[in-house]
Amino acid sequence: MTATPKLRYFNWLQQRFHRLSIRQKIFYGYGLALGVAVLGTTTGLIIGDRYFQQARQQMILADEEGSLLSSLQGELLEIQIRQQEIVPFLQQPQGLQRGISDFKTDLAEVETLVSQAQEFSQSNSQGDLQALLTKHNSTVAGYLEQLRSLIRQILPLTSQPLGARKAQQLISKFSQSQDALKFYQFAHELSDFAKTVQERQEEVDIAQKQAALIQAQIIIGGMLLSVAIAAILAFYTSTIIAYPIKAVTDIAQRVSQEANFDLQAPVITQDEVGALTNSLNQLIQQVKHLLEEQQAEAQIRLIQSEKMSSLGRMLAGVAHEINNPVNFISGNLVHAKTYTDDLLALLQVYKAEVPQPSTAVQTLAEEIDLEFLEVDLPKLFNSMKIGAERTREIVRSLKDFSRLDDGEAQLVELHACLDSTLLILNNRLKNGINLVRSYGEIPAIPGYTGLLYQVFMNLLSNALDALEEKSAENPEFLPEITISTERWENDLVIVRIADNGPGISPENQKKIFETFFTTKPRGIGTGLGLAIAYQIVVEKHQGKITCQSELDKGTEFALALPTAGITLPISHP
Repeated sequence: MTATPKLRYFNWLQQRFHRLSIRQKIFYGYGLALGVAVLGTTTGLIIGDRYFQQARQQMILADEEGSLLSSLQGELLEIQIRQQEIVPFLQQPQGLQRGISDFKTDLAEVETLVSQAQEFSQSNSQGDLQALLTKHNSTVAGYLEQLRSLIRQILPLTSQPLGARKAQQLISKFSQSQDALKFYQFAHELSDFAKTVQERQEEVDIAQKQAALIQAQIIIGGMLLSVAIAAILAFYTSTIIAYPIKAVTDIAQRVSQEANFDLQAPVITQDEVGALTNSLNQLIQQVKHLLEEQQAEAQIRLIQSEKMSSLGRMLAGVAHEINNPVNFISGNLVHAKTYTDDLLALLQVYKAEVPQPSTAVQTLAEEIDLEFLEVDLPKLFNSMKIGAERTREIVRSLKDFSRLDDGEAQLVELHACLDSTLLILNNRLKNGINLVRSYGEIPAIPGYTGLLYQVFMNLLSNALDALEEKSAENPEFLPEITISTERWENDLVIVRIADNGPGISPENQKKIFETFFTTKPRGIGTGLGLAIAYQIVVEKHQGKITCQSELDKGTEFALALPTAGITLPISHP
């Protein structure tokens, strides 16, 4: 029953500690550990100092008592000596006066020391000293008074002839008096007591040394205990901080090693580690979502690639099937024109030789409009020749466009590539769109022909879509596409494709190269055209593609393609 409240209090304390931030945990944990260390050390210092001060106080009292007794003994001995020196001074008036003066000073000093000893014994509860002084208080007072009386009796003898003898007799008589004997007894007992005090001083000195040793032991013990408690608290604090971090680290390692994005780290605390755990869990979910999007994107790209590959194969087949009869027609047109020219020459000779043909011939000539046939037939053959050449150019463009999956880089003529793309889109360009070509002197660049066709096709198709949209909204609008090329600093070729369409908003300009981003209605735009173009230019050709657009003024895409950098295949003889 008693353990339950303690357990509840511990759980409450642990929960409160988990809610603290790491900084607060470190501050409070190590602050508590340091506080325990300081408190323990301070307690040891106080307790040890208490023992030491007690011993020191006893030492001071013993020293003061010994000093008083030593001084008192010295003065008593001085009095006894001066008492014997009075007789020789009787023949020396000046010496006698000085000796008497010193004698009186010593007497006053003895009284002062006795008074100080009494006050010392009373204030410091020195019972044995007080008992000794109380016992001989009257003896000391009587003895000192008798000495003063003796001095008064001796002083008149200085002028008498036998004064020295009388003074000697008075001193001798005084020394054998009862007061003097009692005083000598006091001096003897005081000497014995001084020895006792000296022994006491030695004992106090030993006690002081023992107190210093005890003080050191208490301080060291308190410090060791405090350090032990502080270490336990620090270890507990570190464990509380490190355990959630380890749990997060384990989950992160498992996610990276097992690629299991369904794992979630447990949120144990509400501090920075808890916030980090939540962020990690969100990151895992975002990575999972991104992987799903990437898989979907890869699948769509694969489908798109298959579509383009199928389209390329289909175009290659169509171009091949068209190319055969076109070649047949082109080859026979030459002979047909030769034969026709021969027949027309023969007709002219016939007219010259037979100016008046028969009625049947004249009637047939009028029916077939022979004069018109003579003029129109060469024009007809020229038109057929131009049409055949046009068809052959279209077939060649289809063949080039069908090479989307060329595996090897080769030198690409960008002007021819652009013209072929425009030829394929010629049907859309006929809708009143003004095409401006400003080609500069540029070299052939190493690259992938089919992929560059795809880039130009995407950019020009987007430009045509934008112009058609704006033309539908404004019938008076004059659509225009400008294509320009130039060489830049000998190592780059710049291709610009600009239109005067509706433009792109600034917020969309940041996202136009992102996969699946499109401003076209669902089912019309896939959001892959510019993303694929960016990938072809940047990743395949180590170039750059940028977009500058302004609403209602138009859009310009600029391609910077290096003239070197892509390794061409080695051609063997």
